Amino acid sequence: MRRLRSVLLLLFILLGLTPASWGCAICAPAESGGTLRQRLRAADVVVLAAPAAGNTFLAQQLIKGGWPQGPIRPPQVAQEPNPMPSLMLLYRIGTADWQSAGPLAPQHADWVLRLVELTDATNLTPAQWTSRIASFLPELESLEPLVAQAAYEETASAPYAVLRSFAPRLNAARLLRWLDTPALTARRPLYALLLGFAGNQASAEGLQQRMAGLRSTVDGPTLSAMIAAWLELRGPEGVAWVERQYLSAPTAHEIGVSAALLALSVHGGDGQRIGRSRVVQAYRHFVAQATPWPGLVATDLGNWERWEFGPLFADWLASGKAQAFASRYAMVFFLMRSPRPEASTALESLRAAGAL
Repeated sequence: MRRLRSVLLLLFILLGLTPASWGCAICAPAESGGTLRQRLRAADVVVLAAPAAGNTFLAQQLIKGGWPQGPIRPPQVAQEPNPMPSLMLLYRIGTADWQSAGPLAPQHADWVLRLVELTDATNLTPAQWTSRIASFLPELESLEPLVAQAAYEETASAPYAVLRSFAPRLNAARLLRWLDTPALTARRPLYALLLGFAGNQASAEGLQQRMAGLRSTVDGPTLSAMIAAWLELRGPEGVAWVERQYLSAPTAHEIGVSAALLALSVHGGDGQRIGRSRVVQAYRHFVAQATPWPGLVATDLGNWERWEFGPLFADWLASGKAQAFASRYAMVFFLMRSPRPEASTALESLRAAGAL
């Protein structure tokens, strides 16, 4: 899962999946089966069921669809504790089988119904996002595992600016405790990001120590979230440190580079704590380095219409230096998007020289 999240980190950068379209790109949940809300919406029948004889369950509360006929025998419940808890069970007509979403007491039926009735997050207005997150924020790390899961997933999908608006309601000490809880490793990107809004000078120092411990790991999303949070706490003057630590050759490492660039991308798209011009300056610093990934910033620069980078990318493509394929592709696509005549001329020259 960590490797998958690191790959997604690169895709966010290369494809320009910005906070406006995907919520906050750093901490958006990447579970392969979809979020709990998405799974509930995809199911044809959802029930809360109590254990019965012979490892079966009987529906107690109908959330969606029609009442099941007779006992339900869901798979993969043999390891549940004794006595076996009530479960939330999902049925899909296409696969003709029941799946357990996890234990949940019947008194939470109204909560499940509220989750099912939530509209898709696509194209929510900031006001709608704020209203949605206000209802989930108090449920983070609820004692009910499914409630905590949904609260994390929905909060992690919110845009960066919306998360910032909840700063007065965040507790830095609680976030630090969750950040250091091994069982919550998958949720660390969100809690690190929120710490940037709730923390102080001591929090910034703690984040810097934790980032040092992540330099040699593949946990890119957590590192990216910590960098973004550290920048939120430090402001524009912190960008130079990120340039030195993560974006300068020969210290540049693929995971660190992609993590730092995504953090800068989020701040550049947001533009409130760190101005876009300072992020562009950091991108210029990075493109000047001898790394195999100069094109990782090309999509952002194209989206921001910073076409003055065209000659730099053309020089990189003509240099013959070893580069990652995705980086080369992003630079070529930048030149193709550019409205400047010299970009078209550069592409023709590169084709003639066999550099494409």
